[in-house]
Amino acid sequence: MSLTKLPYKWRAMLAVSFGTFMATMDFSIINVALPTLSDEFDRPPDVVVWASLTASLVSTGLTLTAGRSGDLFGRKRIYMVGWIVFGVGLVLASIAQSIEMLIAFRAIQAVGLAGALGTGNAIITQAFPDEERGKALGLVGSVVGAGLMTGPIVGGILLGFGDWRALFWMRIPIVLIAFALAAWLIRDPEEERPAGKLDIPGAITLFAFLASALLAVNRGQSWGWMSPQILGLVALSVTSLVAFIRIETRTASPVLALDLFKKRTFSISVGSLILSFLGQAASIFLMPFYLIEVRDYSTVQTGLILATVPAMMLLFSTYSGQISDRYNFRYQTTIGITVVALGLLALSTVDADTTAPWIMARLAIGGIGAAIFMSPNSSDVMGSVPRQMLGTAAASLATGRNVGSSVGLAISGAVLVFVAANSAGIDSVENARDLPPDALLDGIRVAFRVAAGLSLLGAIASSLRPPTQRPTFGPPAGRPAVRPEEPSARETAPARNVAGVSGDGAA
Repeated sequence: MSLTKLPYKWRAMLAVSFGTFMATMDFSIINVALPTLSDEFDRPPDVVVWASLTASLVSTGLTLTAGRSGDLFGRKRIYMVGWIVFGVGLVLASIAQSIEMLIAFRAIQAVGLAGALGTGNAIITQAFPDEERGKALGLVGSVVGAGLMTGPIVGGILLGFGDWRALFWMRIPIVLIAFALAAWLIRDPEEERPAGKLDIPGAITLFAFLASALLAVNRGQSWGWMSPQILGLVALSVTSLVAFIRIETRTASPVLALDLFKKRTFSISVGSLILSFLGQAASIFLMPFYLIEVRDYSTVQTGLILATVPAMMLLFSTYSGQISDRYNFRYQTTIGITVVALGLLALSTVDADTTAPWIMARLAIGGIGAAIFMSPNSSDVMGSVPRQMLGTAAASLATGRNVGSSVGLAISGAVLVFVAANSAGIDSVENARDLPPDALLDGIRVAFRVAAGLSLLGAIASSLRPPTQRPTFGPPAGRPAVRPEEPSARETAPARNVAGVSGDGAA
């Protein structure tokens, strides 16, 4: 069967899923190579980590701007431009001659990823009918799980059989395929675009706020929380935030319409997403310390064990979305974050003799909880905004995930070092790996309990969301169904101003 004969929603799903897999894999594949890059360029880990950190900062700082650009200029266009920029970054990274060059080229890749991540979910939401939105976003969640699971494996294989440059040039053909699929399969409805132009001052101040805040959070432990660098970043972050709010309240076409946060469904869903990732990030950061430093597992064994969480997301995210569509259960997201918290509490009970199957069982609890939470929460965010702002909503999800993960990593690291150093009777520690295994285990346990508490805060926040009214299955009596290839009345309605949009759960 020709791809062009598939209903449009599945063509869009194929194109975006391929790109989402590629984008998600990029975030995890580079982390595997950091020790190799440290040896290759003969630079300390504290320098090499910027190859990963810079990409995260740039992507987070630009995603909301990319989402808004998609709303204004066409989501397909921004999505495709994103892959072009990402591909250029891959080519340049594959020929980098120094770690500084590689960091700069990773920043270029991150600009491209922001375009793809800021528009992908918006394209999917536009393509699928409202009553299938949870299922569609659940499928995307499964692809995210597959990308997270595959990245370390592919990275390890490429590093095992080639040099570090293979991580970049081997993916260039895949980027070309992602671009071709987007050009061939995705369409861009002109009627959904709102009037207005991109708010450049707002975009600049938003980037300054997010990048400086996340950099301060990520480097606070290394540079010292009261160091001049961190205090300067905090001052820049606060100043940028104040300027951003002033700009956004006065412009006719804001990067992020602050009125959206008056809608309880939107604000609570984004807030609970951030709190959820504050907890989930603990597994990403703490488990390698436990498995490698405390248990002396190899990096290959560690990668396979850590693949448990994305594997659960791959298996259960679609079903979670389908349940959300069919039953519209208000507290599904709350249950999901609660299960994540239970998984983190279970991880806080590991000891020096816990077997690998029991470790994986604990990780599986958290992965299942994440799958239960993510699909309906994403659906609530995407369904709470007018269709001409789907790019902004999609970008809010991606930004919320990045912010939650970054802050969560910093909190977990600070708790681990503080508790482990006290347990070992050491006043100050530059590298947590220098601590004895018993002290590390004490810090890991406490850090997992703190992460579980943060996740429970997310569950409390999620429980406050208002009931949502989603479309019932099938058209009303006497009214023909709209075929997938035909735009519905909602899709062809003229764009409206945010201030004039009434959404469910407005505060």
